[in-house]
Amino acid sequence: MKENRLLVITSIATVIFMPVMLFIFSQNKALAGNMLLEDAIVLSDETDAVDTTLNVESNIKVVEGVGEGVDVSIGIPLGYDVEADSITVHEDKAESLIRISIPSDDKDFYYRNQLTGSQTGISSLTYGYADGIAGFDIKTDGYYIPTVHLTSKELSLELKRPKELYGQVFLIDATHGGDDTGNCAYGVTEKDVNLGIAKAIASRAEASNEGGFYLTRGSDEEIAEEDRLKLTELLKPEIYIALHVNADGDTRVTNGISAVVGNPDDEKTVAKLVSVIAGETGQKDLGVKTDPSVTYGGEHCVIIYTGYVTNKAEALMIQDPQYASKVGGIIYAWLMHEEKEGI
Repeated sequence: MKENRLLVITSIATVIFMPVMLFIFSQNKALAGNMLLEDAIVLSDETDAVDTTLNVESNIKVVEGVGEGVDVSIGIPLGYDVEADSITVHEDKAESLIRISIPSDDKDFYYRNQLTGSQTGISSLTYGYADGIAGFDIKTDGYYIPTVHLTSKELSLELKRPKELYGQVFLIDATHGGDDTGNCAYGVTEKDVNLGIAKAIASRAEASNEGGFYLTRGSDEEIAEEDRLKLTELLKPEIYIALHVNADGDTRVTNGISAVVGNPDDEKTVAKLVSVIAGETGQKDLGVKTDPSVTYGGEHCVIIYTGYVTNKAEALMIQDPQYASKVGGIIYAWLMHEEKEGI
């Protein structure tokens, strides 16, 4: 599995921003800074959580040692008898939570040994000990990609925002999904067309080993509007693309591809994108319009209408997997070019 080069997010919970004081342990059941010491921490059973041991490939990158220039958010000392493959890391992106569980026969080990680190990206830390396991619940103040640095004496957690790691952040919104089918005609549903193109973009990014591409959904499920908004706030993408399919209830002949932008300065470059897609697919180029109310996802928001589902010929064309692959490839290439040139 690639190291978070491509990520599909379907639910983002509210992040509570809290200042973090020094990680200093006192006595049991005492509050030291924002670290609450408890007898036990119960692991929540979230469907989007990832629970993995450090010797298993996962979304969390694990490396040996800490190189120069690494900003360690938290350093957790390890007892001499702790084996790497006995440590577990649980990540729940929906709750902005990272849990680290370390076996320890010494209940007082973490009362005697202080944690270290810059606290970068950490909003709160909760510690608990039960049944020979020391547990650390780490809440982050935003969306980060975690890396675990492991030595014989310490486990260090490095948190980086996607922009820091990849230099670019794109969010592809495959609108509709689940019970929300969007526009439908001739057995073709908007939700399926949108998802096919979004996954084609993601596949190109993965094949090119490019990170920073995010999808609002990667399967047939509806995304709550509040979760979509929270996701854009956390990721702060350079370019946000919302995929749609048009419909014309008055006639069955209207066809063509078009786009809407929120920033008038984006009209020219998005018009090139629409023109290329139309040229490659044989669709009519319906141009680009500016709507100042389209501010979804930040400064550069683009809504692409890939055709009319009410036009039978076009509906059958846009549902074809080859169409999704072609259009997804064009959008991917356009995104990479605009990132380099500056939209």
